[in-house]
Amino acid sequence: MRGLLRKAHRYAGLTLAVFWCTQALTGLLMVFHWEIEDAPFKRSASSINLDQIGARVDALRTADARWTVTSVYPTGGIAGLFDVYLANGSGQTDTVRIDGAGRVLERKPLDYDYRRAGLVRAATELHQSLFVGHRGRLIVGVSGLVLLGNLILGIKLAWPRLNQWRGALRVPGGLRGAARLYAWHRAVGLWFAIPAVILVVAGCCLAFDDAWDDLLGTGSPPPELAAAPATSAGSITTAQALLIAVHEFPAATISGIILPKPATPWFTIRLLQPGELRRVFGTTTVFVSATSGAVLAREDALHAGAARRFVDGFYPIHTGEAGGIAGRIVSLSVGCWLATMLVLGLSLWRRRAATSSFWTR
Repeated sequence: MRGLLRKAHRYAGLTLAVFWCTQALTGLLMVFHWEIEDAPFKRSASSINLDQIGARVDALRTADARWTVTSVYPTGGIAGLFDVYLANGSGQTDTVRIDGAGRVLERKPLDYDYRRAGLVRAATELHQSLFVGHRGRLIVGVSGLVLLGNLILGIKLAWPRLNQWRGALRVPGGLRGAARLYAWHRAVGLWFAIPAVILVVAGCCLAFDDAWDDLLGTGSPPPELAAAPATSAGSITTAQALLIAVHEFPAATISGIILPKPATPWFTIRLLQPGELRRVFGTTTVFVSATSGAVLAREDALHAGAARRFVDGFYPIHTGEAGGIAGRIVSLSVGCWLATMLVLGLSLWRRRAATSSFWTR
């Protein structure tokens, strides 16, 4: 049985090594991709003025009939910068970067023309969806499940007896060739195996978050929204909606705006409260009527049910931000660890391939 498990562990790694290594390397870039993207705009950041941000968003809503403003989110790297998301009829999305005073700083494509979008955005799209949207997320999720199974197999194969831990976590001197590579592969694997399993589990859950929402009932809108008038004619501005939402949670900061649509005639304002696991993109939500400005519903992330907190935890655990800067460094380290493990595993296989038959390894 142990030999069968070893072969399963080896050939799963060989089959998906390139894919997993790509995911690891793009994941490394994503840990601090907000700061990387925001670095050129450090001097442009300004204090947040909700009136001016709202006015700029409303101006963009009417500036070009070919583009519809769908949402607004903080950039995540530097406080006082926001991305306004615009969609066209071809399914393409642009982002307009504005500062806290509503000044336009840049416009770039998000999910197409990656030469102009930049390396960081291309890496993010590759890591999350392989450039093919929902189908790509499913592929990433399935490969993550295979990776999780392979990690568990590796842990089982490498797990030492109680009195052998000291030797298992270091590489003895004097080893050469395949024996030395195997010792490194085992030792390095044991160093970060448990954090890796936690981050991979969270990543798999994140890839299938829609399924979790359906299973746990956390994706359904608040029932109070069913009574909202079915019209898109709004009489309040984006700035007014923001001020109304912040009034509900005065200690919170803005972490997202989803604009009204004919089927959903309300502003969905996401807020980040002190105490939430997330660093920037909080999940406290206020739904403000686009016609009357009334608060139709509110969701307090700090007092949500267990199912909601469970689903909301996928993202901050996978990115490491649930643990602050230390957690993000752990996430970065796990990405480096996975790439190193794949290189060591491939090197070990090649070394053994040079001295034995392919079918008897």
